[in-house]
Amino acid sequence: MQILSKQTLEEIRRWIYKNARPLDLALWQYHFENGSKEAVLAILPCYQNSDGGFGGAIEPDNWNPASTPYNAQFVIRILRQIDFYDTAHPVYQGLFRYLENTEYKADYGWFFIIPSNDNYPHARWWDYNPQDNVFQSIGITAILSGFILRYGEKQSNLYQMAKEYAKLLVCKLPTTKNFGDMGIGGYCRLLDDLESAGLTKEFDHPDFSEQIFSLVRNKIQNETGNFMANPLEFVLSPNSRFYDENKPEVENALDQIILNRPASGVWDIPWEWYNGNEYPKAFAISENWWKSFEAIEKLLQLKRFGRLAKDIIL
Repeated sequence: MQILSKQTLEEIRRWIYKNARPLDLALWQYHFENGSKEAVLAILPCYQNSDGGFGGAIEPDNWNPASTPYNAQFVIRILRQIDFYDTAHPVYQGLFRYLENTEYKADYGWFFIIPSNDNYPHARWWDYNPQDNVFQSIGITAILSGFILRYGEKQSNLYQMAKEYAKLLVCKLPTTKNFGDMGIGGYCRLLDDLESAGLTKEFDHPDFSEQIFSLVRNKIQNETGNFMANPLEFVLSPNSRFYDENKPEVENALDQIILNRPASGVWDIPWEWYNGNEYPKAFAISENWWKSFEAIEKLLQLKRFGRLAKDIIL
């Protein structure tokens, strides 16, 4: 079993301090240096628009300044990681206002991609294609709906909207063939949130949890090559419901994180924009932003699974 050493952590720390944007540095300090949630919360409004949503490359692969539902999901992911659930806070109130009022939603859920993406530097998967929204919306709609049903105001219009989306997602699970990039992971988050909110009976559907178990196992077992599933996308900690069945793959993925780190640096990201043919200068900047964010993500994964050396004090 591979263990990340204190020396390696220090090398990563030095890289972060020299390269990270302020948001990611604040996240680093919170997770690994006893930093404060307030420092993260002070930076997030710099990316928040007047409609309450988020834009401006908070997700580094899309430089569109306009708010997008995906960015709302991205911010909620950050807030959950710092254990901040005060939904009366302006950051949350803005997010909820945006999600309720945005034009970028349909009867099947919130959009994954929006038209104005095409006007700014972005990765190819952010090209606007309305047909892609039908299946790519599954993941973010599941994540957003689950969060709202668990933490949102039950009397709000947004809560009722999230409930309808969640019911639709649960009902169509058995017949869904294309889950998009985030769909199966989104269903995992939705299941957790429905259980934590005590809503599983209200959303009861035959074999819902068993179907998700099967989807996760099949994705981890059967995808290979460049499309290999990362089990850590679904198994977030040793306490995960999916851990025991997928333990060998999870433990191997953790080993690979440690073994694949370049010497004296952080991990490379395994993608680029348009094979380097579009927006090369913007991508060079975004690549560094992603390296910082992904380094924090990987270290948190190692931390949750006890893969940091015992002499590391966090």
